[in-house]
Amino acid sequence: MNIFTTLQSSIYYISTYLLYPVIIALLISVAFILVEMGSFFYETYMRLSGRWVSEFDGEIVSGRFVSAFLRELDEMKRGDKNFEAKLEKHLNDVEYMISRRLEKTRLAARIGPMFGLMGTLIPMGPALVGLSHGDIEALAENLIIAFGTTVIGLLVGAVSYSIATIRTRWYDREMDDMEFIAEILTGGLHDEIHEETEDKR
Repeated sequence: MNIFTTLQSSIYYISTYLLYPVIIALLISVAFILVEMGSFFYETYMRLSGRWVSEFDGEIVSGRFVSAFLRELDEMKRGDKNFEAKLEKHLNDVEYMISRRLEKTRLAARIGPMFGLMGTLIPMGPALVGLSHGDIEALAENLIIAFGTTVIGLLVGAVSYSIATIRTRWYDREMDDMEFIAEILTGGLHDEIHEETEDKR
């Protein structure tokens, strides 16, 4: 019985001490989504204003990664015997950069609500202890923390998910434009590149 009591007390204290790291993680998450929102609004403005719109072989292509891709093409020697291999390598590098850019907001969309749930459940223990001792003030303080962390966690998840979803649509279109450019430049190589990028998705 003493062992069970010790284990129960250990779990209680460990979970209670986790509250502070959870709150810090949520505050960092809020700072992260504020930065991402600023970047997202800037990117939206650049797209709506047509700053990243270009023309290639009579077709309109647009996007931040497409613009960077075209700038890189200008520096590549198209007469080089390794041009096709370098172009394929560059496409893979761009796809990797897109994946890295998306994975941050996707990760925040998943872990934000998780931290929010932890911040909800952890204070419930001290709140129930306060209730059992008739300490209404302790009960109220812990419930405020519990509800507050829930709201913050859901906010982080909702904003991050929205940004990730819209950016995924943007970047899928940009990948299609870059594959179109590769098809114009290399012909048959485009089919292989397209199959590889589709497999990675």
